[in-house]
Amino acid sequence: MNQAVSAHNRPIHALRILPEKCTGCVLCMKACPNQAIRVHDGKAVIRFDHCVACGACYRVCPADAIEPISSSLKRIKDFAHPVAVPSPALFAQFGYKVTPNQVMLALRALGFEEVVDTCWTAEMVATAMTEYLQTHPETRPGISPTCPAVVRLIAMRFPSLVPNVMPLLSPQTLAAKWIKTRTSIERGWDIKSVGVFIISPCVAIRPTVEDPLSVKRPYVDGIICASEIYGHILHALPRLKDDSQRIQRASGVGIAWAGAGGQVNSVDCDYSLSVSGFSEVVNMLEMLEAGRFPELSFVEAHICAGGCLGGPLTVENRYRAASVKDSFIKRFGLHSDVDRDKIRELCRLGAFGWETKLLPHPLPPLAPDPLEALQKVQQIQEIKSRLPMLECGVCGAPNCHTFAEDVALGRAQEGSCPYIKPMPSGETRGSDREDTVTVKDIVDKLGLEVLAGAGGLGRRVSAGYVSDLLSDVMAKAPAECLWLTVQTHQNVAAVAVLKDLAAVCLVGGRRPNDDTLAKAAEEGLPLLRSELDAYSLASRLSEIGLRGQA
Repeated sequence: MNQAVSAHNRPIHALRILPEKCTGCVLCMKACPNQAIRVHDGKAVIRFDHCVACGACYRVCPADAIEPISSSLKRIKDFAHPVAVPSPALFAQFGYKVTPNQVMLALRALGFEEVVDTCWTAEMVATAMTEYLQTHPETRPGISPTCPAVVRLIAMRFPSLVPNVMPLLSPQTLAAKWIKTRTSIERGWDIKSVGVFIISPCVAIRPTVEDPLSVKRPYVDGIICASEIYGHILHALPRLKDDSQRIQRASGVGIAWAGAGGQVNSVDCDYSLSVSGFSEVVNMLEMLEAGRFPELSFVEAHICAGGCLGGPLTVENRYRAASVKDSFIKRFGLHSDVDRDKIRELCRLGAFGWETKLLPHPLPPLAPDPLEALQKVQQIQEIKSRLPMLECGVCGAPNCHTFAEDVALGRAQEGSCPYIKPMPSGETRGSDREDTVTVKDIVDKLGLEVLAGAGGLGRRVSAGYVSDLLSDVMAKAPAECLWLTVQTHQNVAAVAVLKDLAAVCLVGGRRPNDDTLAKAAEEGLPLLRSELDAYSLASRLSEIGLRGQA
């Protein structure tokens, strides 16, 4: 069984690969945007410490060898009081003439005692988001917490943005919590007899059952794939005897949450932005981490293109589903009946807040010891120098760099690549360079200004690295390198210490913030300054014999 890893650093189940069906075609490995899949002995395996459960592998597998771990509709019979919590995206799967109310009635006909209008709870969460942004001006921009894959991606690759994730429950989690706490009490239900099932178009929400990101204990008893229940709903719709019963409470405001852009149009703030799709989200997070777009108040991010309507477990074409959603918005209007004053009071009482704290979960280092990690970096570069860089995937890794890393870490053998060149005779891996360069050497030769950490000027410098994206430095900068950047905030010092960099040099005459100076001094990190721009300074470093990172 394959697993993903939660932001709480515990294994979680999202997808499984069926070995008997897997043909080892490498399509899933190539499709994975986070390089979490390898092919060993002709079978795909998931590196669960890298997986964010985006579902890209599930979409492309031609052999149906990858399946989401979900609950069967039959499981609702295990509970005396089964409750359905459908994703807003479900309502756009049945065409223009089938209303959200009819879909909810069909769910009741399938055996659910209660069906929650999650578009209505989405309108509540929109008000809670507005309240949070107004009462926490220091959180800019606030990042929507509703896509669990994005939250895990931030915890894994963008830990400096963890404080920007607004600690508010998603509409589905909020509904599940209220069912288990308030509704059960009001109706006199034994909580053990209440089964809450989220009907989801999303793979990433599955871990909510076993390892919730935002609550101390799971309030959800199962996840039912939207694609699995679709046929049952379609069969139940013509048999509805009376569709006049009103379950739907939401207006077009909540229905809009099914697709990208629905949140920014419902959250009241100055400047907001919506982004969807894995690569686009990563690009946006990199820019936010670099301090771009300081005017933004709110960012809505979805790992799936088009938002939840583009989820891997949907049935309808996402463009047609978006058209259906838009027709509902016109039909039901944009006037929400949510009592905003009541929601604000509930926010003050903590009803919408997370019960746990999101913690960073960065990718594991090459080695726990800095010196050993540096040797691994050197070994990776040596292996890469003998690879053809064809990115063919024959070795079972998605690209040559990850293959070299796998070999260095003992996860793969060099012989897996049929094109690798043999090591030149007389050379050994990890041999130390004789021409050692120290931070002081560079300071003296280039006339750099030492702002803090003078006690560390004797550190060895192995290479130079130029980047203004903290996530890029976290992922690729080698230990003992000199980092050139225009970034001046405290996270620069924190990342440099975490990656065991030799020193940081601010280029273009930039001056650090006071907290950056304090952090560098506290950690003994040499913090340097140059009037030269990054290109010119990198050229000077090359002239004195310092190599760049390949």
